[in-house]
Amino acid sequence: MSFDQLALLLILNLLLWGVLDALHAERHASFALDGLIGWSCYLLLGLIGTALIARAESAEAASRPLAVAALATTPYLQLLAWLIADAPRLRHHPLLLGIAGLLYLAWLSARLLGAAYGRVRLPALLTALLLLLLSPWVLDAMNLDTRLWVAQEEAPAAQDEDDTDQTEALFYDQPARIAAAVERVRPSERGTPAAFFVGFAGDGDPAVFRREAQFAGEVFGERYGTAARSVLLINDVEDRDSYPLASLSGLEQTLKALSARMDVDNDVLVLFLTSHGSEDGLEVQNGSLPLSALAPADLREALDSSGIRWRVIVISACYAGVFLEELRSETTAVITAADATHTSFGCEEDRNLTWFGEALLKDALPHSPSLPEAFRRAAALIAQREEAAHETHSHPQLFLGALMAPKLQQLELTRPAATHRALTVRR
Repeated sequence: MSFDQLALLLILNLLLWGVLDALHAERHASFALDGLIGWSCYLLLGLIGTALIARAESAEAASRPLAVAALATTPYLQLLAWLIADAPRLRHHPLLLGIAGLLYLAWLSARLLGAAYGRVRLPALLTALLLLLLSPWVLDAMNLDTRLWVAQEEAPAAQDEDDTDQTEALFYDQPARIAAAVERVRPSERGTPAAFFVGFAGDGDPAVFRREAQFAGEVFGERYGTAARSVLLINDVEDRDSYPLASLSGLEQTLKALSARMDVDNDVLVLFLTSHGSEDGLEVQNGSLPLSALAPADLREALDSSGIRWRVIVISACYAGVFLEELRSETTAVITAADATHTSFGCEEDRNLTWFGEALLKDALPHSPSLPEAFRRAAALIAQREEAAHETHSHPQLFLGALMAPKLQQLELTRPAATHRALTVRR
């Protein structure tokens, strides 16, 4: 095992890393030598590891044969890691992937020891396995950047006094905008249960959430006659004037104001929320505006403080199932695009609706006899689409309170006659 072999293998690994990193790099990324520092540190750790294993093999064992054998297999490991990174099904099972990876590397370590020294001695193998088990924590603690192709980050524009004044004026104006929007809502007529709609588009970029909230308002307007009883809270980085902002405080104010125009003990609120989601709740963003995320407890408190009893809540977001436990009640129906541990799909900028929004609002609800039946049809359509796209299933959820089921039946009996008007998504 010569030094030339070692040097050539190092160069081969570095070149392959540069090619694979370029394939994964963002658009307009440029070559950055800084990544070589992190790469060299990890290489040094690997050489120290081979020296420790060689010492465990015997006092006379050289580390170069083991280093050459390891570097000869590294290109295959790089390609394997690159392929796994582009396999969405595998990424959704990190624990199983980690266990399989450790088992494979343990087997590979035994093969490398045999190739380097002609035999596998137990002390050397145990040392190699111990280093393998420790490596994830060591690498995570060091967290070195080994990227050779890096997109230049634009320096954030400094916010001058005019920008600050505009932001303050925008927030100051929100209560008046909400009051004006609610003032246009037709009040409830005593005796007959009516539906009221609130749409909440939490993320201002991409615009698919704005389009989905608007389309939901039209669909529920056709279904339950909420066209004159609806309020939209919309975040849109391109338009902050057409609608009140979607924020936690804005939602609280809207629900409280809307409750004054409702028979809160008889009418039904349809609340449609759409945004990016996480295991902590719903993302609420509108460019540089300082907005807080919407957590499940926040939403429950906003609803409870409004005094509105009957609630239909539809949440179109990844991990939307995290809201289920907080929102459960006998007088509530909750529909979510995913369970608490899975993502949903279709929130790209060029889409009119998310996969969930398209299935529920466009394909299922207009042609179903009830909201629960529309959910079941939408869930089946989404499962088929995810299967065809080889995506991990999102598992949409439905909770129907014991008292809410007959309330929805009552609402179906009093809904306006279908007009069969073709609905289109506004861009």
